[in-house]
Amino acid sequence: MISLKGRTLKGYFVEMKPKATLIIGIGNLILTDEGLGVHVVRALEGQALPPGVQLIEGGTATMDLLPALCDAERIIIIDVLMGGGEPGTIYRVTPGELRSESARPLSLHQVGFLEVWGMAQQLGAEGEVVIIGVEPKEISWGTELTPELQAALPRVVTAVLEELAGV
Repeated sequence: MISLKGRTLKGYFVEMKPKATLIIGIGNLILTDEGLGVHVVRALEGQALPPGVQLIEGGTATMDLLPALCDAERIIIIDVLMGGGEPGTIYRVTPGELRSESARPLSLHQVGFLEVWGMAQQLGAEGEVVIIGVEPKEISWGTELTPELQAALPRVVTAVLEELAGV
């Protein structure tokens, strides 16, 4: 048996914390509607959330999410999904549905997130993952959402809160 007698070796041991629910916004803030996930997480910062819920601005660095994904009990991803609907259409899918059904909406980060989630599972992650995606209107240079997605933002926040509540 190894005893550290209250000491830790920084970088080698991770303090055990209760499993969390993560709400992760994925997207690029300098590509108009592509930044939707981050905008939603920022909008959620002012909401009363249950204990144990963590908001994460995932941006485009999905690989950096690996440690958090491994420790989470529940994960809600917010991203844009291209499914052919009208701009602002909200989709709810799971990683398994994105992997198995070619007719499902496709994310601009689908491969990156799905690969990272696959790695997390290989490392023992067992969390439940749901992806709340929104049909973009435009992906181009710019830091603001298009009017269509700006108008959809409150509905997306509501969809995330309903998912969190199990509605």
